[in-house]
Amino acid sequence: MKLYMSVLVLTLSGSALAAPITTSKSVVKEDLVSLERLEKMFEMDAKTPGLSAMLKRNTLKHQHKAVPILIKVMKEAKYPEQNRWQATMLMGQVMGKKAAPFISKFADHPHWMMRVASLKALLGLKQHEYHAVYAKALKDPSLIVRVQALDNISQLQIKPLAPQVWSMMYDKSNYSGEAGQRKRTSIVRSIIRTVGDVRFEKATKPLAKLIQKAKYADLVEDLDYSLEKITGKISPNSAEQRRKFWSNLAQLSSKKI
Repeated sequence: MKLYMSVLVLTLSGSALAAPITTSKSVVKEDLVSLERLEKMFEMDAKTPGLSAMLKRNTLKHQHKAVPILIKVMKEAKYPEQNRWQATMLMGQVMGKKAAPFISKFADHPHWMMRVASLKALLGLKQHEYHAVYAKALKDPSLIVRVQALDNISQLQIKPLAPQVWSMMYDKSNYSGEAGQRKRTSIVRSIIRTVGDVRFEKATKPLAKLIQKAKYADLVEDLDYSLEKITGKISPNSAEQRRKFWSNLAQLSSKKI
């Protein structure tokens, strides 16, 4: 097993990374056994009691010397998905922002858990610039990936992606059932709140119109939250008073949700 590297030039799905991950510390002989044990730990059943804490403790103990193992775990399907998730998180902790280009590649991974891990790790690293990655994730086949993409955009305040977030309100994949009988899925609540968090002013009138409708009564809190964020105004406490408060903003919209 090769654990001694000075420069790691990695590939994912045949594509070279935008920038290589470099390590400044070489592996000395006494580390080899410990690192081999760490790799074996990643092969264990993810449900093993205490495994998560053990993986984190041992990885952070070796820091950069553990990077080759983390890369191997992230890339190879033989490891349990939960352990691959943790390897992704640990990669961000060990390498910091230098790992972002590599981690971002996993936003295209075949398994939804690795796509979420990629987004989650980029959020932890406060990576604002991966607009294309986040925009693509908003249309991911997996609901949980789309929710994580919204969380990234919301927490990182990525305002340029506000139109793409708003367009999700009209995307049928965010609803269940046939045309004419579609029902909202749980992500709609996240979409509405994210629109407010990124202060998308063009959504003001449509949101004010939706809050007037009885069929959106379950979303009053979310609609009110975003309207307050966008306008800077503070509405009354009761749902009925809120509807009246925002009624002057409710104009007919050309689109129906």
